[in-house]
Amino acid sequence: MRTLATLVLKDVRRRFADPAALLLNLAIPLVMAGMMALAFGGRGDSQRTPVLHLLVVNHDEGPIGRALANAQQNPEAAERLEIRQAKSREEGLRRLREEEAAALILIPKNLSADLFDGRNVELELVKNPAASIMPVIAQQGVEVAALYISIGARLLDGRGPRIAGLFEGKGWDDPQAIALLVTELYGRVRGVDDFLIPPLIEVKTGDKEPGEEADKGRPNFMIWMFPGVMIMGLLFTANTQMRDLLREGETGTLRRQLAAPLGAVRVLIAKIVSVAAVVAIATVLLLLVGRWAFGMRWGPVAPLAAASAAVVLAATGFAALVFSLVRTERQGDAFGGVLIMLMSLLGGTLFPPQIVPDWMEGIARLTLTYWSHGALRDLAAGGGWDKVQGEVSVLLIIGLVLTLAGVMALRHRHLRGAL
Repeated sequence: MRTLATLVLKDVRRRFADPAALLLNLAIPLVMAGMMALAFGGRGDSQRTPVLHLLVVNHDEGPIGRALANAQQNPEAAERLEIRQAKSREEGLRRLREEEAAALILIPKNLSADLFDGRNVELELVKNPAASIMPVIAQQGVEVAALYISIGARLLDGRGPRIAGLFEGKGWDDPQAIALLVTELYGRVRGVDDFLIPPLIEVKTGDKEPGEEADKGRPNFMIWMFPGVMIMGLLFTANTQMRDLLREGETGTLRRQLAAPLGAVRVLIAKIVSVAAVVAIATVLLLLVGRWAFGMRWGPVAPLAAASAAVVLAATGFAALVFSLVRTERQGDAFGGVLIMLMSLLGGTLFPPQIVPDWMEGIARLTLTYWSHGALRDLAAGGGWDKVQGEVSVLLIIGLVLTLAGVMALRHRHLRGAL
């Protein structure tokens, strides 16, 4: 045990001798969280959160229109957002006058199809001038949603019909095509700066007759958003740290360690534990930043420690398995990055998985991000051990399976002389 601890400590010290990659991976979720905090205006520790009442007229039958019109299906959003459906513009304007709605959103026909084809569309937002705070929040929320959808539409760049087919349940029997699509989208995401502006969606606002005064306050978006970007940052951190294994293999230092009397399995476990130690330190840092910079309240210490340990184990096991299957660092970065982006999208980093079709949510449940997000979001929402024990148990199982598979695959590569 002392020998294992010595190996782990040596690796951790060497990794922190050049912390640039670690700091970069930690900066990504913090920058994303900061941008969202600025967009939605506030921290995550507000105690009184009024419900945002919206009226929606949805003429679009596609997935984007359905997602916008049914955003309150997410349990976290349901506590702060109430969306009422109207069949026509006239009905919506009448109910805007008669009810407490902050604004009316009109989703045009064929919005999803037009966006998938790269055509410009327009959302219309009609604010209630009698309410002071909530219509402004509604406008900011719609504008941010429009910006995100615009970026997503530009990233598709002609691949929209294939994405639309997947939403309709078509094409999932061709894994090669799906892998190619994910790889292409990942490449587009890496060059996202070229596609940020101008947005495809513009929000036209207008004032109508008064309604009743809405409660003052602001929705708490940090509880939903920060855990998602935090998990994505930890996965990239684990992936970046694990590639050091292949770098040592190329320089020959790993081969000399594996030939030592310690045994190959012990050396490989030490390497993986050292990565887990770095990921654990990154987890603590992100939790502290979330608490003090964004007002996150993580709940009781014991459930938080258990959830954090499970997340660290799952992220480390994922990275170990990825780098046991690739031959070079570049392949590990590309393959791991694609998998992380795919799991993040399915697991609910950028949007709640509850708004997607049931069959897609079933796929999301197979990802470690789904359970990681759920555990941290439940804790941030005030839950205790009774809320997260199921998610932590699933994460521990996923982490153990991935880690054992990674160790066995790396040992097999060593025996073949490929490590």
